[in-house]
Amino acid sequence: MAPPLRSPWVWLPPLVGLALLVLVLAAGANRAVFLALNHAGHPLGPLFWLHLTMLGDGAVALALVLPCIRRLPHCFWAALLAAVFAALWTQLTKQFIDMPRPLSVLAPQQFYQDGPAYRHVSFPSGHAAAAFAMAGIWSMGVTGSGLLRALLLLLATLVGLSRVMVGVHWPVDILWGMLGGWMGAWLGLAMQGRWGWRTSGVGGFLAGLLLAGVAAALLVSPHIRIPAVLPAQRAVGCVSLVWGMWEMARMLPRLRCLLRWRVRWRNRWRRAPWRQQVKGRADG
Repeated sequence: MAPPLRSPWVWLPPLVGLALLVLVLAAGANRAVFLALNHAGHPLGPLFWLHLTMLGDGAVALALVLPCIRRLPHCFWAALLAAVFAALWTQLTKQFIDMPRPLSVLAPQQFYQDGPAYRHVSFPSGHAAAAFAMAGIWSMGVTGSGLLRALLLLLATLVGLSRVMVGVHWPVDILWGMLGGWMGAWLGLAMQGRWGWRTSGVGGFLAGLLLAGVAAALLVSPHIRIPAVLPAQRAVGCVSLVWGMWEMARMLPRLRCLLRWRVRWRNRWRRAPWRQQVKGRADG
């Protein structure tokens, strides 16, 4: 079942994001808002924002999904579907809109920049899309307190803002990415509710192995290209891998029972009397 549209947790976040996007564009304030936010966040220090921006990396977000493979299978599948949609949302937009990044427009002394010095294809932010996709999955897909949902939204907002604070994205990039991530979360939950996929079968186990590979890659790959957050990246990969493999190991007895059940029914199907009669006629 799709998340109910009447719930404010479903429609309010994207509505706020869309309203802010229209407001920034209508006022022509994209550059002014960027500079104001960039300077306002600087007192917290680059390490604070670099660690937050790490959480919006696609590989990190996928690794964090792995531990819920057994306990929350609907969130597991919905997160994978949301990741596909968010990736398409950002990459297809980048193909049509090649907006220069702040480093290509502003003088370096006008703002604070940390991490990789990107200069092209700014619109939209993939980090914001990933952060709000994950926050949307948990906010719309798990029944919990309003405080927890609000904290998740706050964390996703900070991850999105971190892209402005490290000087690589404009505010409109964040808002458009946020809309794509939230829409992907809703569609992922709706599709999973419609088809009811389980993680206890072979497909779920293979998907878990794929995410385990992503988590393992975080232990050795410096693909984020921010040395300051490499210890945190490895910690996320290690915790996700160990926890996820533990959950998958607990799924193995159920998976073996499912495979034995399938083999048993397949053998019964092959030995069915009417199939033997049809086979005899064909041989004759």
